[in-house]
This record gives sequence, C-alpha cells and structure tokens, in this order.
Amino acid sequence: MKYLFLALSSFLAIVAQMIAGENFFLFNFLDLSLILVAYWAIYRSRIQALFVGALTGLLLDAALGWPLGYNGFGKTLAAFIIGQCWKRFNTMEQPWVRFSIIATSSCLSSLSIFILFWLLQRALNRIFLGASILQALITATVAIVLFAGFETYKRSQTNKAH
Repeated sequence: MKYLFLALSSFLAIVAQMIAGENFFLFNFLDLSLILVAYWAIYRSRIQALFVGALTGLLLDAALGWPLGYNGFGKTLAAFIIGQCWKRFNTMEQPWVRFSIIATSSCLSSLSIFILFWLLQRALNRIFLGASILQALITATVAIVLFAGFETYKRSQTNKAH
C-alpha cells in the first residue's frame, strides 16, 4: 500500500507540473518532482526516496517522450545527495544549508541528464544548463518555504497534543 501511495504521489506531482507549466510560465522553472523526492529523503526514508526518485524520473521521461532513464537517474542521484547531506549536516538551524543542499542536488540532477544526453550523442541545447540553474534556485526556494511551513505545522500539532 505504501508503494502505491508513492507511485500515486509521483504521478500527481508530474501531472500538476505539466498542467501548471502550460498555464503559468514560472512553473516551468519549478521542479515539483524534486521537491517530492526531497520530502521523502528528509522526512521519510532515504531508501524510499531513492524509489520515489527513480519512479518519478521514469514517469517524467515517459511524459516528455524522452528515452527512459535520463530523469530517473537524475532524480535518484538527487535523492541520494539530499539524503546523505541531510544526515551529515545540521540543517535544522541553518536555512542556507538547506537551500544549498536542495539547489545543488537539483543542479547535479540536471547536469547528469545533460551528460547522459552528451554521452549518448543526443541533440543538446546549451540553454538547458542555464535554465537548470534558475530552476534549481526557484525549486530550492519553494522547497525551503514548504518545508518550513510543514515543520511549523508539525510543531503546532505536537504542542496541541501536550
């Protein structure tokens, strides 16, 4: 049941991303699937985050019409980086560390996709890397705001219980 929920949340993140990207230009620079992967890597299990990253990436490849595996590899790499960094650094007190981890993982995910395109001699667009930096900054900013709201909500629920 848990993995069905993971698959459904991945699917819904991609559908929301595609619908929002069609209607609002700024949503083209927001990676909801990376935020979902970051959520699972931070607040849930890092192993499940790897599954979510791979599944979300494969679904994204299928939706974009790309060969399967490009985004799957990138999102899995991002899940691994976020999970390992979150485990090793004190992220609770420093929002800039959180921002740096998520932005870096987004950039490395995009860079890995770019390298796979290059290695497999696919058509490359050099604008992709510049847009990836902007996407990383916007995604990290939105993720930090969402996670801060989530943690505030969790603390308020904990305080109500006592």
